[in-house]
Amino acid sequence: MSLTNSFNLPATDITREFYFNVGGVNGFMRWGIYIFMLIAFSYLGLTIYKRVKLWKLGKKELRSDRPFHRVLAVIKYIFLQKKILKEGYPGIMHAGLFFGFIGLFAVTMVIVVQEDVTGLFFNYHFIHGNFYLLWSLAGDIFGVIVLIGILMAVNRRYILKPSRLDTKPSDTLAILLILFIVVTGFFNEAMRIAMTGFPDFEIYSPVGYMLAKPFSILGASSLQSIHYVNWWLHMISAFTFIGLIASDKLGHIVISSLNIYFMNLENESTDTKYAIPLIKPDDFEACETWGVSRVEEFTWKQLMDSDACTRCGRCQDACPAHLTEKPLSPKKIIQDIKDNMDDRLPGLLGREKAACDTDSKPLTDGYIKPEEYWSCTNCAACMEACPVNIEHVPKIVDMRRYTVLMKSEQPDELTNSFVNLERNSNPYGFGYSTRGDWLPPDMGIKTICEDQNVDYCYYVGCAGSFDKRNQKVALAFLNIMKKAGYRIGILGAEEACCGDSAMRTGNEYLFQALMSQNLEAFKKYGIKKIVTTCPHGYNIFKKEYKKYSKVGLDCSGKPFDHDFEVYHHTELIHKVIMDGKIKLTGRADEKITYHDSCFLGRYNGIYDFPREIIEALPGVRLEEMSRNHDTSFCCGAGGGRMFIEEHDGTRINQFRTRDAHATGATKICTACPFCMTMLSDGTVELGLTNLETLDIAELVCNFMEK
Repeated sequence: MSLTNSFNLPATDITREFYFNVGGVNGFMRWGIYIFMLIAFSYLGLTIYKRVKLWKLGKKELRSDRPFHRVLAVIKYIFLQKKILKEGYPGIMHAGLFFGFIGLFAVTMVIVVQEDVTGLFFNYHFIHGNFYLLWSLAGDIFGVIVLIGILMAVNRRYILKPSRLDTKPSDTLAILLILFIVVTGFFNEAMRIAMTGFPDFEIYSPVGYMLAKPFSILGASSLQSIHYVNWWLHMISAFTFIGLIASDKLGHIVISSLNIYFMNLENESTDTKYAIPLIKPDDFEACETWGVSRVEEFTWKQLMDSDACTRCGRCQDACPAHLTEKPLSPKKIIQDIKDNMDDRLPGLLGREKAACDTDSKPLTDGYIKPEEYWSCTNCAACMEACPVNIEHVPKIVDMRRYTVLMKSEQPDELTNSFVNLERNSNPYGFGYSTRGDWLPPDMGIKTICEDQNVDYCYYVGCAGSFDKRNQKVALAFLNIMKKAGYRIGILGAEEACCGDSAMRTGNEYLFQALMSQNLEAFKKYGIKKIVTTCPHGYNIFKKEYKKYSKVGLDCSGKPFDHDFEVYHHTELIHKVIMDGKIKLTGRADEKITYHDSCFLGRYNGIYDFPREIIEALPGVRLEEMSRNHDTSFCCGAGGGRMFIEEHDGTRINQFRTRDAHATGATKICTACPFCMTMLSDGTVELGLTNLETLDIAELVCNFMEK
């Protein structure tokens, strides 16, 4: 049934005059719009041009490959709001503003198509009848959606005032501008309806029709004058909005979209997600400086990151260091980079670098203090939370690199760890020749040197080799593998630290030495499958080792091979249980909570296997902590913090242990030696005698039929 039938009018009469009361479609004022449009887009273009000039002062970086995948990323993160909608209130608020404005833009473009294309060149007008009614209704609906979004933003920013938001005048201006555009748009509609005698079909503009009633009290002359002024105020404010969508608070509309398009596509796959860019081995000889101390030493994309930041504070709310009163705020780090860029880089465009150095503070020590970037655990919660995919951790690692490699400065505790890694290939200082001494002779496990006929090479890691608590985990895992019928070998004294802590604390040179040592061993014995009980080793073998193998050379001057597969022990334990290779017996009526390791979960997407293992244990009930899966809270040991004492605020491991205790569980299940140490310490420090920490291998071994 046609919607127009109820109005007893020809379909062509169910429409309205465009550019009503401002001269009509052929009036001067209609063409005056193009002047404002030209000004708005010229200012927008100039703003983007100036920012691009600053970004280009950064180092080169390829971000233009795989255009199809980049378009998909824009659809996923911008148009489908994948990360934004993870939070309820702010997600709905932003979605209302975004989709409402997209709708209003589409409604406006319909007018442009008719009045500036089909009507102008072909005398074809289509905005009438059913189309006009639905189009009018859509315009009002989208306007109301934007209005709701604005009211939610006002409530959130000025009434609720969450601590992560730092409201600036530009934020208020943006809110007022959007509110003004929507309100003046509704007023235009209302006054037009009143001036044209309330046509019945305008009920399909319900907001305008309702507002037209009070406006009708005004006389015709007053209405005409007020409508005329309001029409132009609406147009000017709309074009002001367009001009400002690359500036200040509104800048995220364009720049954040660009940031998504040029994002690191490697972060879309768990095989490469959040890998740290390496210093090329040749650069140690060719470059005069490593790491970042000046803002222009970042890449152009890293500089774009700082402009794309909307200061929403999601990264800050996810940061374990910030939430435990450490000096670090990921949001502040990015904003400090932006401030330093705006302070320093314009001078570099027109003057000598040496002259600019005397006029601006350095990035490190001047804008960002060492205690800030040394507080980071590299947990990547900030990057997981960021709706525009800003990469915080690589920037922090770059600043650490400069401090360590160029200034030889690091937290005191790290100095001993570095010396131990250099001398004995482990951070604890035990002799490298004793690396395999933990293994009982009657276990039947040989070194790869003794027997290369194995299914998996077990990379034990430093904690499993030297820490007595984690040696129990290693033994439990080997017992499971033996029971399942797998042949396992270890490297023993030929195994070196994986280098994760060295890399993440900025000692890239030491990291590459350790990595080369391990790659030499893997290549020497033709190792094809590696399993580790440490997510840090698992992650780095999959990612940074693979990158390095393409540019690094072995002792004979040939490229390293990376044709081995890497497994975490939760993957293999899950497989042997599901394949029925081990049988779980007994029954325990208890609740167990599982702690997601950052480097197993966020970095590698392994969330289900550990949980399915726990749920397979007879009588066990899995109780989730309030922060779990990709919102899991770090134990505090990542990013080299395992070897750095906490001096500020609450200890991160205690914070996380309280999360576990709140579930009412009697056991915390981990799948990482660092998490094991930190959470075990947390239970002792808090005096929680009824809460035990076990690795998932130990749990399974306890239930396994002997």
